[in-house]
Amino acid sequence: MKLYLVRHGQTSWNQQGIAQGRKNIPLNLTGIQQAQELRDKLKAYHFDYCYASPLARARKTAEIITEGHKVEIVYDELLLERSFGDNEGKHGKELRKNGLDIGDLKLNTGADGVEPVKDVLARADKFLTMIKAKHKTDDTILIVGHGTMLKCLHFAIEGYDDDLDFWSWHMQNCEIYEHEI
Repeated sequence: MKLYLVRHGQTSWNQQGIAQGRKNIPLNLTGIQQAQELRDKLKAYHFDYCYASPLARARKTAEIITEGHKVEIVYDELLLERSFGDNEGKHGKELRKNGLDIGDLKLNTGADGVEPVKDVLARADKFLTMIKAKHKTDDTILIVGHGTMLKCLHFAIEGYDDDLDFWSWHMQNCEIYEHEI
């Protein structure tokens, strides 16, 4: 099974370095242009299925990049971004002031209402289990989501342990990454 992971296009909060989490922030003009450029690059690709987060920025990205493809978009809450709790709407610099590493798998903190990283990894594992059970091994699946959730999906595919450097892998807006599972 081939999976193509795509992070949503840019939002005004991405541009400003503000933590979005579950806030339903739309794409900005740059994000729409990024999605249109990716759509043009993907014209020759074939997708059997498309899954996307139901948040507006991922929804719109999925709608744009699947234009011209005869594929239904399935919106799945397992692909929602990690909740950053009380930190949503705050600048990233503020998040680092408290000294907690919210990507530390050993600490696995839920401080300030942040969704513990192991809970996000568990959602990623659950999503993978679901698509493996639901789809054929030769299917090609497009998955449109968010930075942290896609990071967790990547590590769920590649494998991880408590010593994982969670910050070692990152996707840019409208970047595409291929996995074979």
